[in-house]
Amino acid sequence: MDWESCMSTLGDRLRRVRKERGLSQAALAEAVGSRQSSINDIESGRNKKSVYLVKIAHALNVDPVWLENGSGNVNGMSVNIVGQGALLPNYEPRTIVDFATGRYVDKDNCAALYRCPSKHSDGAYTTILKYTREELPQNAVLYFEPFCNYHSGDVAMVVFPDTGKSDVYRLVSHNNKAFIQSMDARIDPAFRSSECRLRSAEGGEVFFTQSNEDDSLPEVVLAGKLFFVAIPID
Repeated sequence: MDWESCMSTLGDRLRRVRKERGLSQAALAEAVGSRQSSINDIESGRNKKSVYLVKIAHALNVDPVWLENGSGNVNGMSVNIVGQGALLPNYEPRTIVDFATGRYVDKDNCAALYRCPSKHSDGAYTTILKYTREELPQNAVLYFEPFCNYHSGDVAMVVFPDTGKSDVYRLVSHNNKAFIQSMDARIDPAFRSSECRLRSAEGGEVFFTQSNEDDSLPEVVLAGKLFFVAIPID
């Protein structure tokens, strides 16, 4: 099988390997808990990324890094991939707040270290998801890259300096306004989005239109973009 030809995009790779496995878009969507239209949007190129990526790779038995960017080997390796690559520090919520607000963080004293399967900066870190967030399961290991460009639609670690809290949110830009959108499925979708002023931790930059002129809006700090999810193995 010539995996090098016609495999330049995520959509190309997904479509090719899905057909090789004899799965319809609907069958793959059911296997990962998504919708057929979501799979179609990836294959057609309308969506360039997906938070279902690890689940899709697991269902198709392929390497998620290969599926995402075409590097490495197509062969699957199980979703328990936190044992590969360089070790990243695992941050507790309080540590994430310290990092985002410029306080000193001693990476050597982190209680746990998880290996990273993808390229990252020396500022990358992980954290354990304490509660289910949409398609992200409880106790998943989330990998964050703070030295990044943030775009509307990205999933990011958001820190609230006034309360010392942090959580995972989706970033949304609409009519020159910036919103953070909760991924907590228990919240009514009509009340999930909050307008705010965004700033990034040192090394990051917001790359979508927003208005920061309204000082009455709460300011939040972006402490990293989600770039990988390690699904817990029972």
